[in-house]
Amino acid sequence: MRGYGEYRGMRMNANAVIATLGLLALGTAPVFAEQSNNAPAAAKAAQEGLPKAVANALNKGDFNAVRTALLAELKQLGTPESRAGLELQGTHATDDRTVNALCMALEVVDCTSPEVLNEFAKDKDHLKFLKAFFADADWQETYLGCGLVPYHNDWGVRILYDVWKEEKGAVKNKPLAVALASCWGGGETWQNVPIQKKDPAKYNPVRRYKYFQRQQAKGVLYPGFRKLKAWELRFVVAIPQQDWDDESYEWAFKHVNMPWDQYGWACWHAPYTDPSKFGDSVQSGEYNLPFSDESWAEATQRNGGVCGALSHYGTVAAMAHGIPAYTVGQPGHCAYAVRLKRGEWTGGFGGPDGGMHNYIFGNQAPTSYNLMETVFKDDAKIARAYRASFRARALEDLGQDQAAIEAWKQALDAAPLHPFFRKELHSLLVKNGMGPKECLDYLMETLPKYKGHGVAACNMMDDLNGPIAAMDDASKLKLFAEIHRTVAGTPASWAVKCEDTINRHAGMLQSDEARLSLLTDAFAAYMSEGDGTLFGQVLEWAVKTYVQSGKDEMFNKAFAAASAKAAGSGDGGAERNKKMHQAYGKAIVAAEQARSAAAFSALTTAAVKTCKPDANPPALKTQLPKLAQGVLFRMSTTSGFDDPLAHAGVMTPQGGRCHTDREARPHMIVELDNRQTVTGCLIRKVNGNEGRMKRATIATSSDGATWFDQEKTDNMPSEWVVKFKPGTQAKWVRIEFDNPQPEFAHISHFLIFTK
Repeated sequence: MRGYGEYRGMRMNANAVIATLGLLALGTAPVFAEQSNNAPAAAKAAQEGLPKAVANALNKGDFNAVRTALLAELKQLGTPESRAGLELQGTHATDDRTVNALCMALEVVDCTSPEVLNEFAKDKDHLKFLKAFFADADWQETYLGCGLVPYHNDWGVRILYDVWKEEKGAVKNKPLAVALASCWGGGETWQNVPIQKKDPAKYNPVRRYKYFQRQQAKGVLYPGFRKLKAWELRFVVAIPQQDWDDESYEWAFKHVNMPWDQYGWACWHAPYTDPSKFGDSVQSGEYNLPFSDESWAEATQRNGGVCGALSHYGTVAAMAHGIPAYTVGQPGHCAYAVRLKRGEWTGGFGGPDGGMHNYIFGNQAPTSYNLMETVFKDDAKIARAYRASFRARALEDLGQDQAAIEAWKQALDAAPLHPFFRKELHSLLVKNGMGPKECLDYLMETLPKYKGHGVAACNMMDDLNGPIAAMDDASKLKLFAEIHRTVAGTPASWAVKCEDTINRHAGMLQSDEARLSLLTDAFAAYMSEGDGTLFGQVLEWAVKTYVQSGKDEMFNKAFAAASAKAAGSGDGGAERNKKMHQAYGKAIVAAEQARSAAAFSALTTAAVKTCKPDANPPALKTQLPKLAQGVLFRMSTTSGFDDPLAHAGVMTPQGGRCHTDREARPHMIVELDNRQTVTGCLIRKVNGNEGRMKRATIATSSDGATWFDQEKTDNMPSEWVVKFKPGTQAKWVRIEFDNPQPEFAHISHFLIFTK
């Protein structure tokens, strides 16, 4: 199956040597080797070693003919898979290296497309480059292994050509050139990469290439830079979605120098400012005037900005020093992430989760970068996987579906979580008649491999919706329960969402009884595993679907059954009430962690009908002004002394109760129903042990990430009333305690005043 070109071209190099196309007479080529000084002679010898029909077509710049000749040669040679069961006329014993090289060349042609290559090759210098490129297995492998291979456009080969021309045919750093080609070229689903539309005088990949080459030669880049593969270098050379100019890299290198592990704080090298010094809003086109001729980095350091500018500033500062980084969008906020070694992305300005502005397997962090790091973790295994994938695609082109299926399975044996290899395998399985029982058996065997990657597991099943829909409800419930167990065991984040999955599952079931079983299984899975974030999302979905539509009984029945199942006990008398209280408490905390105001409200309402909250605070002494409506209360931690059923009451004059665990800096946050002018707040301690909470700070926020202090005290009274600065706008208000040693925090009231 063709059609997933941005993924089809991904290829990691390995210790195993793959011969260049037709390079049998020259022996093998080392992976990622630098271009030799006698490159023209090597290219000429390689071209002479090509299969005659391929060489003739290449010399003419006819890539339709090149493709035809490659397929003909493969059909004649056969593959190991074909010898194991295929009947191809004219097959004979062959060297696997030759098959690998032919399949790889075919992949390059198909990713770029014969038509695009034909047009590009009309220029004599371009054709000269293409001959050198197709004679260089090392460069082809690097290009195919970069992640998002430019698909059906000439951006990729054009960038490589520009670097090749700049270096007079002897490219010294092919992974770096390929990373730039990938970032500028995009992939199949990223056709209009914004960086392509920017002014080439300010955004020039060759200039960027020379910058990194120069800095590497000086030995001033991050020490790990030299070890980065091309797919990793994508996160160093550009931010395809929102890139900054070349001058910003130069400026940031000179002016933002920190210890390697501190670039997550580089954003604060520039001031958080809105409006500008001249009174212009950051949303206006005049914010950077009169300094518009400066680089983005220098203008930001001079004028400041809000989260978007500062996150880009920190990202470019890290990248300019050879450290992989990306900017990331969050609701109402922009953050970033940096990476000093494989698999360990750390946040800057509230990152790394959210919508990545540079990515390979989708843009939703952390699931996307976790999946990427897992897939590419083992260089040797991923290399084997790609060799098998190239053969699988060639076999599909030759009409050998069964052999292609076996080749895809070999690829997935080496890289089980590669989402796009699975996608193509699934397409072939469905095309060749996969039935519901076969599908169930396949998925029950496959899902355990996705432990820790539940979102990827859900995504990989989308291509099998047909066979899944044909299953009976009992089979579906068996499958769905396994899926939710897999998702529940996935590291949680606010950016990981599971509502769509359970909603889709419910829609595929035929009866209310089956949907009740699904809800019970889902509650039990998320109640038993994880930190509660995903549990909160399932609760939010269930509240919207059942409670808010008048089906409280179904919700409560499923919740009670799941609670008993998770607790491993029956459902009688006082013990049942105790366990229900505990279950609802855990559910409310999960809703808070998921930042779901709807689930928080509905669960609290449902809980107090079943279980009485544990709170009876005395009346307030202070005359209250107009109160803002709090819709969500959350804390840094909970504890065995806490009663989440009473959390909502904390935001009301009647009061409630909350109790953190022992912490050095415990905090509580009230979220309001909307961003508004706030004039102050009142916080009251729970009677008893008030002396635990002395040093405290009140802060406000409009975006949930950037906080501004309003008042501090070293001796917080039992009932503390704070007036805010005039005109303060906020949607969140926080109290944070600063203890000399870890201590509890507990309050009965947290009220916000408004106009």
